[in-house]
Amino acid sequence: MELYFEQNVTNKNVDERMKRTKALIVAKTICMIIGVFAIVSSAMLGDYFFYYFWVFLIISAPFFIANFILGRINKRFNTEYDYVIDDEFIRVTEIYFRERRKQKYTVRLRLIESVGVFDSEGYKKVERSANKKILALVNYDDEDSILYICYKTDKGVRNILFLEPNKAFMIALRRALSSSALTVFDKSVSDLEKRLAQKEQEEALVAVNGYKDEDQSDYDSADSNDTDGDDNK
Repeated sequence: MELYFEQNVTNKNVDERMKRTKALIVAKTICMIIGVFAIVSSAMLGDYFFYYFWVFLIISAPFFIANFILGRINKRFNTEYDYVIDDEFIRVTEIYFRERRKQKYTVRLRLIESVGVFDSEGYKKVERSANKKILALVNYDDEDSILYICYKTDKGVRNILFLEPNKAFMIALRRALSSSALTVFDKSVSDLEKRLAQKEQEEALVAVNGYKDEDQSDYDSADSNDTDGDDNK
């Protein structure tokens, strides 16, 4: 039986920081223009170009650095992810500004060595041997909901991938790793699954209560109008 699951990790900052995003794009562009202008200006010195080129390069360097930093900040607040699980791989795609997509990471399921919650005892055992730590997250604050996946690449290099799964992702991951679940999942995963299930129930309850409140508000408003009508009579 073929397995396919996809989770989209949305970033609320994309909507909430729209004005800030535009301001950072403008600032980033200005820094780039000033930096390039400083370099080009040195070419106007004619025979003195080689004498003063490094001076202009040093002057422009802070603007290029600022351009890079502003770009990284903007990217972080405007990046979302797709997690895909199939019979052989976990694939992570980065989505920039809800327009551009790029597949960034691929994990072969059979090369996964350990799965658990960030900063758990299981994580502390494997982090020392990891060559690289990869963050594919939107929410960095809720550490208890961050999943680590320790795996080896095809070249034998051990990496750790950090994700923020939902309940359905965990169900699909257990199915995908069912043959090795007893040795791959550490005990912290069970607690994570309980928290995710509880979170899903709370969100559903809020949604239901929200609809009920709106319905009740409409009912009260209609009832009030009827009463006023009776009084006018």
